[in-house]
Parts: sequence; C-alpha cells; structure tokens
Amino acid sequence: MGYDKPRNLGHKATGGALAAPIAKDFLKLALADKPAIPFRVPAGIKLIRVDSKSGMRAGPGDSGKTILEAFKPGTAPPDNYAVIGVADADGRSLTVSPDVDRTFLRPGTGGLY
Repeated sequence: MGYDKPRNLGHKATGGALAAPIAKDFLKLALADKPAIPFRVPAGIKLIRVDSKSGMRAGPGDSGKTILEAFKPGTAPPDNYAVIGVADADGRSLTVSPDVDRTFLRPGTGGLY
C-alpha cells in the first residue's frame, strides 16, 4: 500500500487503517469455502488477561478494557503487586513520612530514578 514515489499517505494513515480492510475483504473471499481451523496455543505459552493500558494482570473484578495477551514462561506479569507505603506481605500498613517522600521525589526529576 503506497505510492511508487514515496510520499505521505495522509493524516493518520497506517497499515491498520488502510491495508487491513483490503486484506480482510480479500481473505474473506479467498477462504470462503475453507473450513475454520481452531487456534491452538503453542506449548508453554500462557494466555493471561491484562489491563490494556498498564499491561498489569487484570483482576477478577476488573471491568475496564482488558485484553488476552500471550506470554512465554517466566515473562507474565505477577499475580500480585506490592505497593510501597500501602501494606507488607502480612497485610500490615506501611507508611512513609512526607519528609522521606520529598527526598525521593523532587520536582523536575520525572520520578524515581
């Protein structure tokens, strides 16, 4: 998809927006008389529901935009997360004083580095 002499295809023109619909129409006709083949997850791959924005594992009650993502062994997001200043592994509250907070987060640094 494109021009013989390279030039801009237009505002926000991408393969997904331009070429994918053409491929979809072509494949729909080309495969019309072929039986559907169920997708088989390759050995060792795990399909895990994750939050589409953060990439973190989606919880059972998550109603936001979640997607099913494939992961190789050892690469999936963890089942749970520890958040500094909230609770430890035993559920005890952990707090950080505002003075300590200011030593880590300084204006203009962009966060923790």
